[in-house]
Amino acid sequence: MTHLTSDELVDALDGVLAAAPQAHLDACLPCQQQLVELGAVLGETRAVDVPEPSPLYWQHLSNRVRDAIDAEPVAAGGWGSWVRWPVLAPIAALALVVMALVVALPRQTAPPAEVAVVNESPDTSSDDSFALVADLVGEMDWDTAMSAGLSVEPGAAELAVLELTDTEQQELTRLLRAELSRAKS
Repeated sequence: MTHLTSDELVDALDGVLAAAPQAHLDACLPCQQQLVELGAVLGETRAVDVPEPSPLYWQHLSNRVRDAIDAEPVAAGGWGSWVRWPVLAPIAALALVVMALVVALPRQTAPPAEVAVVNESPDTSSDDSFALVADLVGEMDWDTAMSAGLSVEPGAAELAVLELTDTEQQELTRLLRAELSRAKS
């Protein structure tokens, strides 16, 4: 049989005990005895008159606590020796200097790669130079193009779009919309 917990005994003293524990309390002599003892202790504590400390007590409490902590010996090499202002202040100053240097020093950045803008549909009807270049290159696989340096760097497309004139940007927009509408259908 499970007896009442201390919380349930307090609830019984306050008169707010639930029905099932109350039924147990009515039938269990050990729980009734604990309730009587708890009531007696509570009555004795209410009868004791505890004087209010003087206002100076609260004003000097932090000083007394600080003095007591300072009086305790600190183990040599413990982390407590690091948590003192004479140690933390130089470490904090050093951290600030490092952060200032990181922010202030210029960063070395690679110059942007030159971007060649290629007309997507060259007019080859009047100029045979396109056919000549295509004949010279022939069929080129990916590995050969990469080894020849014919690759596109990351961000090259964005740079090429930024360098377009207003007319070229409008034409690009028209071509992209035409391709998207063709892809949807």
